[in-house]
Amino acid sequence: MTIESDNFEKQVKRIHEVLVQDHGKVTWNDKIPDPDNPKKTRQIDITVRINNEIIHIECRHHKDKQNVKWVEELVGRKISLEATAMIGVSSSGFTEGAIKKAKKLGIFLCNLNQLTETEVKSWGKKTKIKFLYYKFSNLEICHFLESIKGISSEEIQKDIFSKPEYYDILFNQIKYKLTENKDFIYPYGFQFNNITGGNIEILKRPIISISVRGDVDKVGYDYECPSFFSFKPPVQVAQPLASIEKNETPGLEIIKSSSGFATVSIDLSIAPQAPPNSVFTGIEFSKLPGSKNYPPKFNVIGSHEQQVYINEAQFVIAEVKKTTI
Repeated sequence: MTIESDNFEKQVKRIHEVLVQDHGKVTWNDKIPDPDNPKKTRQIDITVRINNEIIHIECRHHKDKQNVKWVEELVGRKISLEATAMIGVSSSGFTEGAIKKAKKLGIFLCNLNQLTETEVKSWGKKTKIKFLYYKFSNLEICHFLESIKGISSEEIQKDIFSKPEYYDILFNQIKYKLTENKDFIYPYGFQFNNITGGNIEILKRPIISISVRGDVDKVGYDYECPSFFSFKPPVQVAQPLASIEKNETPGLEIIKSSSGFATVSIDLSIAPQAPPNSVFTGIEFSKLPGSKNYPPKFNVIGSHEQQVYINEAQFVIAEVKKTTI
């Protein structure tokens, strides 16, 4: 079995997880005892267990269409391993004879095919994806130090520009403050006080606190998955059971079923680098099916923390007021 075949089987497994939801258990590369020789295990590409029933799914990721011979092999495995039902999935389709034979012998067939751009447009169901960023302007950043004797704002700016980790600490705190407040209407003028500087020092002097004020707007950049697949029986009039959108490299996959379920798997590291004076804040998806009881599921991996670049800001220094008792 090749890595490519493995990935195809895992793709089919994820599709069935969306189709089945919490009504059954879907397992890839399952091992079951042979009914006639329990000491020996038999490998199944994918199993779906629903109550006391077990459905076997066998996959073929070949260049040529699958023929009658494979359908007959599926019939034999269904009988021998006592499966409730048998499904054959192909990435290259089936011959006319295979389709007829499967219908007669009770084998379910499905194609997992990539659609052309014209076919995708005829569906009209492509998911809209938007990467969101907070974009800042008119920034004034005031650093409170125990003493500012002997240093200037120009020296501070030069020192800060040499510390990219400073921006990450500062703007991630600002981002979380903005995200926490759902009542902001953008663009928005803000001022946040008592922001910490972590362990960052300015000219070898610890930062006691930071105050930031300025304007912020929320901007978005549209994105669409370049590849679109359908999962459907090999009959011209058959309706698709599911659609799959994905990019060429692992990072984003959207599976939507015709029955109204959806799962999104995303690696946040695919988010475009934030422009200068901006910080990544999230992703919006439109046209995702779901309901109150079965909302879209999200599998998120990777980090969305990106290096922040500031090219327009006014840097100010001030001394912490000392309290006399």
